[in-house]
Amino acid sequence: MRKYKIGEKIQFTQNAIIETNKGKKVKIKKGDEAMVIRKVDDECAEIVYVTGEAAGLSQVIAIEVDGELNANYFAKKIMEEL
Repeated sequence: MRKYKIGEKIQFTQNAIIETNKGKKVKIKKGDEAMVIRKVDDECAEIVYVTGEAAGLSQVIAIEVDGELNANYFAKKIMEEL
């Protein structure tokens, strides 16, 4: 299984439907993106959706995160702010 880094973007390859904490169902479409925001444990991480109908929502999913930061992403963000 591939390990992800905090700050790394994930692009979904399949359509799916997720349910929010309030019971609302949201459609995830192929091509939608999310970003890994924290490692929960050795088998799970929290992501936040950045595109599509679920943009702004977070979810804990079963992916491995090595705990390292995606340095390229954060360097780019800092340069954009200057």
